[in-house]
Amino acid sequence: MRRRALEQRLDQMPVRMDQRELKVGNRSITYGTLVPKTPAPEAGYPLIVGLHFGTSQEPGLSPYFGLGYVGQLVYPALKDLEAVIVAPDAPEFSWAHPDSEAAVMAVLAEVRTQHRIDARQTLVTGFSLGGQGTWYFAATHGDLFRAAIPMAAAPLTTPVRSAADVAAARKARAASTEWATPLLRMPLYVIQSRADQVIDTEAVTEAVQTLKGRGADVTLAEIDDVPHNMVSGYIDALAAAEPWIRRQWAR
Repeated sequence: MRRRALEQRLDQMPVRMDQRELKVGNRSITYGTLVPKTPAPEAGYPLIVGLHFGTSQEPGLSPYFGLGYVGQLVYPALKDLEAVIVAPDAPEFSWAHPDSEAAVMAVLAEVRTQHRIDARQTLVTGFSLGGQGTWYFAATHGDLFRAAIPMAAAPLTTPVRSAADVAAARKARAASTEWATPLLRMPLYVIQSRADQVIDTEAVTEAVQTLKGRGADVTLAEIDDVPHNMVSGYIDALAAAEPWIRRQWAR
């Protein structure tokens, strides 16, 4: 339903929507893009990767689930950046699973063959499960992204193949600050609601403090009165990050 509403709105919007399927290993991966209708700048379009949240609904993700997510939050907040927005669908339970990571890398390689992209203006962002994935891609692919905005998520910086791996990573984060090492060169803008009843806001705050203590370039934007399931409640907070994004892209 969200995707159909997005398609209808796109008729009046300055972007076109594309839906594609890509073979990655033995799997078919679906992904979508929102592309400005204006010609690419000389250096190429900026690139934003939007990582969707998880779902407990049956039968799970529908194809192009990520497009619904970026239409709900990323595009309304960051449309003035006139970027190509890429919305992959996660093939696994976590964006930090090696198969999900491989899917995102394959999708980005394909998008770069379809559109001229400015490598100096790239951003990864996501909400909840996608926010956790944003932390992960910020830690593991600093060569691809100039900035990262995780929302409603605590850090995860190591690959995982099971829920037990996620729990182990959480314990390791509490036990030492080594988890922060791969993030020290990535500019981070962390958005977290104090009213989040799912994510431990204190854990996010402590993680930001750890990063600052280790010299990371990290900003924490806390918001009030937005529960975890109110994704659109993050639009204003993400839009407020636009000047920060432009500064990172201008470095």
